[in-house]
Amino acid sequence: MKRHLFKFSLVLGLLATTGCAEYHKRVLQGMDCRGPAFTQALAKEYCELGTIEEDIMYDQCSANYYFLKAICAKGGAYPPPAMLERWDIPADKLEEIIKARCRLVSAIRGGAPAVAPHLTARAQAHFDCWVEQQAEGWQKEDIAACRHEFYRTMAEVELMLMGGAPQVAPTQSVLFDFNSSHLTPEAIKIVDTIALAAQDRHILLVGRTDKVGDSKHNKELSKQRATAVKKELIRRGIAPHLITLKAEGETPGPAVDSHNRRVDIILLKSN
Repeated sequence: MKRHLFKFSLVLGLLATTGCAEYHKRVLQGMDCRGPAFTQALAKEYCELGTIEEDIMYDQCSANYYFLKAICAKGGAYPPPAMLERWDIPADKLEEIIKARCRLVSAIRGGAPAVAPHLTARAQAHFDCWVEQQAEGWQKEDIAACRHEFYRTMAEVELMLMGGAPQVAPTQSVLFDFNSSHLTPEAIKIVDTIALAAQDRHILLVGRTDKVGDSKHNKELSKQRATAVKKELIRRGIAPHLITLKAEGETPGPAVDSHNRRVDIILLKSN
């Protein structure tokens, strides 16, 4: 890893003196892909961010930053997540971003690039996007979008590190009545238990339905069920950014089964 970091610093040092974003984009386009699936995926994610900054946001500086990281990754070296000391992050936003970076680095050191290369690459790219947008500070929707995508993909990465959805037993499951997203008194008791146990842990809520009805409707219903649980957890003091939703829609199994009408609650990493 240290060798890769040194190589990345050297690449940045050389390229930073040679031109603008468009030049580095052309360099990137002319390169052959090297290295594992993770760095190749990282190169693609950074290239997409750079293209957005150049062609849509007209931000040459940010585009150049992403193209340089893409060049490093496409060459097979690993560019680390944004170094926070190099960015002007508002004090009231810094603590959350520091914790987010630690979470990402912990997953990478724990084997995420091998287990979930594309998801890990997406998580890192959107962490960098979040940092870059937060430092600029004025595009609120873009800050929120990058932040949201980071948390969403990190939940998926950590689930994969735990063995993946088929191998991970939920901490608790909340059951629902037919075609309903209303929380029953029994469901509320489970939410109370989770709120006490979760403390500062990240929570993944996986909404599910039976197979009755239209699949599109069931997908939306599974999202509504997960959202209902999230709202109750927030009311009990769980920070919204610690909760990630996943709408699975129809669950494999019998066409009509009350057990399929549920939200699985999975406790992930500590904050």
